[in-house]
Amino acid sequence: MPFLSELVLSHVPGGDTWKVSQPLQYRDRLRRLLVVPVGYRTDLASVPRLAWRIVPRDHGQARRPAVVHDYLYTHQTHRFSKAEADRIFYEALREEGMSDLLAWLMYAAVRIGGRGNWSA
Repeated sequence: MPFLSELVLSHVPGGDTWKVSQPLQYRDRLRRLLVVPVGYRTDLASVPRLAWRIVPRDHGQARRPAVVHDYLYTHQTHRFSKAEADRIFYEALREEGMSDLLAWLMYAAVRIGGRGNWSA
Protein backbone atom coordinates (compact mmCIF):
# COMPACT_ATOMS: atom_id res chain seq x y z
CA MET A 1 0.00 0.00 0.00
CA PRO A 2 1.48 3.39 -1.02
CA PHE A 3 0.53 5.16 2.22
CA LEU A 4 3.25 4.27 4.66
CA SER A 5 1.70 5.95 7.69
CA GLU A 6 -1.64 6.84 9.17
CA LEU A 7 -3.07 10.34 9.11
CA VAL A 8 -3.01 11.92 12.56
CA LEU A 9 -4.57 15.39 12.76
CA SER A 10 -5.46 17.86 15.46
CA HIS A 11 -8.12 20.51 14.96
CA VAL A 12 -6.98 24.12 14.95
CA PRO A 13 -9.54 26.09 17.00
CA GLY A 14 -11.54 28.78 15.27
CA GLY A 15 -12.11 27.33 11.84
CA ASP A 16 -12.00 24.44 9.42
CA THR A 17 -8.25 23.91 9.66
CA TRP A 18 -6.39 20.82 10.82
CA LYS A 19 -2.73 20.37 11.74
CA VAL A 20 -0.72 17.23 10.89
CA SER A 21 0.44 15.68 14.17
CA GLN A 22 2.76 13.00 12.77
CA PRO A 23 4.43 12.80 9.34
CA LEU A 24 2.16 11.46 6.60
CA GLN A 25 4.17 9.37 4.14
CA TYR A 26 3.02 8.40 0.66
CA ARG A 27 4.92 6.66 -2.14
CA ASP A 28 3.61 7.50 -5.61
CA ARG A 29 3.62 5.18 -8.61
CA LEU A 30 7.07 6.46 -9.63
CA ARG A 31 8.31 5.35 -6.19
CA ARG A 32 8.93 8.93 -4.99
CA LEU A 33 8.46 9.33 -1.25
CA LEU A 34 6.24 12.29 -0.38
CA VAL A 35 6.25 13.34 3.27
CA VAL A 36 3.78 15.83 4.71
CA PRO A 37 5.54 17.20 7.80
CA VAL A 38 4.29 17.67 11.33
CA GLY A 39 2.68 21.08 11.70
CA TYR A 40 1.41 21.31 8.13
CA ARG A 41 -2.09 22.87 8.09
CA THR A 42 -4.86 21.66 5.82
CA ASP A 43 -8.58 22.14 5.31
CA LEU A 44 -8.83 18.55 4.04
CA ALA A 45 -10.76 18.39 0.77
CA SER A 46 -11.66 21.88 -0.41
CA VAL A 47 -15.05 20.82 -1.67
CA PRO A 48 -17.57 23.58 -2.44
CA ARG A 49 -20.51 23.47 -0.01
CA LEU A 50 -22.88 22.75 -2.92
CA ALA A 51 -21.03 19.47 -3.63
CA TRP A 52 -20.93 18.19 -0.01
CA ARG A 53 -23.89 15.86 -0.63
CA ILE A 54 -21.92 14.08 -3.35
CA VAL A 55 -18.45 14.35 -1.82
CA PRO A 56 -18.35 15.13 1.90
CA ARG A 57 -15.21 17.12 2.72
CA ASP A 58 -14.24 14.58 5.38
CA HIS A 59 -14.89 11.46 3.27
CA GLY A 60 -12.80 8.71 4.88
CA GLN A 61 -11.20 7.54 1.65
CA ALA A 62 -10.30 11.10 0.66
CA ARG A 63 -8.64 12.31 3.87
CA ARG A 64 -5.07 11.12 3.30
CA PRO A 65 -5.09 11.84 -0.46
CA ALA A 66 -6.48 15.34 0.21
CA VAL A 67 -3.73 16.17 2.71
CA VAL A 68 -1.00 14.99 0.30
CA HIS A 69 -2.66 16.96 -2.52
CA ASP A 70 -2.91 20.12 -0.39
CA TYR A 71 0.76 19.80 0.51
CA LEU A 72 1.81 19.38 -3.13
CA TYR A 73 -0.28 22.43 -4.07
CA THR A 74 1.13 24.65 -1.32
CA HIS A 75 4.70 23.51 -0.72
CA GLN A 76 5.94 21.38 -3.61
CA THR A 77 5.20 23.44 -6.71
CA HIS A 78 8.92 23.54 -7.50
CA ARG A 79 8.94 19.71 -7.73
CA PHE A 80 5.52 18.90 -9.20
CA SER A 81 3.33 20.44 -11.87
CA LYS A 82 -0.35 21.01 -11.14
CA ALA A 83 -1.24 18.16 -13.52
CA GLU A 84 1.17 15.83 -11.73
CA ALA A 85 -0.19 16.78 -8.28
CA ASP A 86 -3.74 16.18 -9.51
CA ARG A 87 -2.77 12.79 -10.98
CA ILE A 88 -1.16 11.77 -7.67
CA PHE A 89 -4.40 12.77 -5.92
CA TYR A 90 -6.46 10.56 -8.26
CA GLU A 91 -4.12 7.59 -7.82
CA ALA A 92 -4.15 7.98 -4.04
CA LEU A 93 -7.96 8.11 -4.00
CA ARG A 94 -8.14 4.86 -5.95
CA GLU A 95 -5.51 3.24 -3.73
CA GLU A 96 -7.61 4.17 -0.70
CA GLY A 97 -10.47 2.17 -2.21
CA MET A 98 -12.63 4.98 -3.58
CA SER A 99 -14.81 4.03 -6.54
CA ASP A 100 -13.48 4.99 -9.93
CA LEU A 101 -16.44 7.30 -10.60
CA LEU A 102 -16.16 9.26 -7.35
CA ALA A 103 -12.36 9.44 -7.63
CA TRP A 104 -12.72 10.73 -11.18
CA LEU A 105 -15.27 13.36 -10.08
CA MET A 106 -12.90 14.60 -7.38
CA TYR A 107 -10.00 14.57 -9.82
CA ALA A 108 -12.04 16.51 -12.39
CA ALA A 109 -12.95 19.08 -9.72
CA VAL A 110 -9.31 19.77 -8.85
CA ARG A 111 -8.28 19.83 -12.50
CA ILE A 112 -10.90 22.51 -13.16
CA GLY A 113 -10.86 24.50 -9.95
CA GLY A 114 -7.73 23.59 -7.98
CA ARG A 115 -5.47 26.49 -7.17
CA GLY A 116 -2.00 26.16 -5.79
CA ASN A 117 1.09 28.31 -5.68
CA TRP A 118 1.89 27.84 -9.38
CA SER A 119 2.76 31.03 -11.18
CA ALA A 120 0.42 30.31 -14.10
